[in-house]
Amino acid sequence: MSAFFRNILDGLYSFAGNYGVAIILFTLLVRLILTPFDYKSRKSMRQMEKINPKLQALQKKYGNDKEKLQRKQAELYKKEHINPLGSCLPMLLTFPILIIMFNAMRGVANEHLIRLVQEMHTAVGDLTDPAEIAAALPTVETLREMRLIEPFLWIKNLWIMDSPFTSFLPTSSKTLNAIGAIQGLVTADDITALKAFIDSDIYQNVVLTHYNATKVAGGVLNFIIVQLQLYHQPNGYFLLPLMSGASQFLMTVVNPAAAGAQEGQQGGMNAFMKWFFPLFSVYICATYNAAFSLYWVAANLASMAQTFIFNKYFSAQDKKKAAQAEPEEV
Repeated sequence: MSAFFRNILDGLYSFAGNYGVAIILFTLLVRLILTPFDYKSRKSMRQMEKINPKLQALQKKYGNDKEKLQRKQAELYKKEHINPLGSCLPMLLTFPILIIMFNAMRGVANEHLIRLVQEMHTAVGDLTDPAEIAAALPTVETLREMRLIEPFLWIKNLWIMDSPFTSFLPTSSKTLNAIGAIQGLVTADDITALKAFIDSDIYQNVVLTHYNATKVAGGVLNFIIVQLQLYHQPNGYFLLPLMSGASQFLMTVVNPAAAGAQEGQQGGMNAFMKWFFPLFSVYICATYNAAFSLYWVAANLASMAQTFIFNKYFSAQDKKKAAQAEPEEV
């Protein structure tokens, strides 16, 4: 399935000419496909919100008799023509897509990073003189033209994290991992050689210096459990991780119906999830490549826009029904 999504991304990339734009287009395509399911989910959430007072009344009345409470709730759902699980369908579809995109972006990022390091490794060859190495290395513009570095807006390279604490070039051999995602591109021996190249003095002291991708002297931020290093050419400014957390939180503000509908049953869990998911999304986007972070943020923003449109539509439908009911009452 990851290969299938990768093919779609490559097709959109061929059309757009930039992976950042391709990822946004892919996100919109996914949201469009999920629209019918999302519509049913939003409708179910709105219905659950309307009957929430009745559910709370049942909980007060039959709270000590769980079996009877469940039976009365089932009768209420049947009377109101509500499927209590209807709001879960988009999540059941969206989460697997998120995992698939995670794997797809890992494969794309690894492939580009390996080709990037291969290009520099080939250019250096057996050279040892810093001046000769600098003359042999391709320019940043050349690397961009070769699509080995993929910039997007403020991000210098989508295949690296959006953070001021990472360079736009790989600075550690740990960057080249997940060999299984790049089978057919390189062998295990090739990976070993490229890792050794990254950890070598030539790469760390000459190559990175040539691209001004070295660490800032004294630019270490010490926290209790982690140390963060600043770079002369940071890959980003930590905007995508912050945007992911903010958009994840705003989704609960734009659409509070789901949480409100189950306040009596799962209030504590909903409150926990309200804060857990934003913090979790910040962590994932802070530790993974910017391409996947861009997808996460774009998906959240698209979902928020869709929710806003659905809420406007449902409100208009309610007003229309109320207007039609008034003459009948008169």
